[in-house]
Amino acid sequence: MSAEQVLATAFVVAAGATGGLAGIRLRLPAGALLGGLLGALAALSVLPMQIPPVDPSVRRWLQIAVGITLGSRVRPDTLPNVRRASRAAFLVVLAALVGAVGGAWLLRALAGLEWGTALLAATPGGMPEMVLIALALDRPVDTVTTVQLVRVVTTLLVTLPLVRLWLRRAEVEG
Repeated sequence: MSAEQVLATAFVVAAGATGGLAGIRLRLPAGALLGGLLGALAALSVLPMQIPPVDPSVRRWLQIAVGITLGSRVRPDTLPNVRRASRAAFLVVLAALVGAVGGAWLLRALAGLEWGTALLAATPGGMPEMVLIALALDRPVDTVTTVQLVRVVTTLLVTLPLVRLWLRRAEVEG
C-alpha cells in the first residue's frame, strides 16, 4: 500500500469515526452505524482515488466482535423462547425471501441488473454476508453493496422510528 493510499484510508476511517460519534450525539436511530457509514461515504466521495479493500482478516475479527456482542445478550432462559418462535421465524424468513425475489425482479426490470446480482442485492440479511457471497460468485460487489446500503439506511431511518412509535402506543394502551 502506497503512502497516498494509507493517508486516504486514514481519512476515511477518521471521517467514519467522526460520523459515528456525531450519529450518537445526534441520537440518530443506530447512530453509530448510520453516522459511521455516512461519514465514510462522505470521505470517499471527495477522494480522487479508491482506497484498498479492508483485509478479510480484519472483517472476520469485526464480525467476531459483533457476534460476541450479540451472543452475550442471550441468556439461558431465553433459549426456550427461541424454540417456540422457530416456526414463526422460519415463516418470516420465507416471506422475506419471497419478497427478495420480487425485489430482484424489480431491480432487474427497472435497473437492468443481471438476475444473480439483483437477487443478492435484494436478499435481506447482513450486508457483509451478501457482499461476501457476491465476491464468491464473482458478481459486481459495488452494485450489491449499494443496494444493500440503501436497504440498511432505509431500515434504520424508517423501521426504528416506527417501532418506537408502536411501542409508545402499546405502553399508553397497555
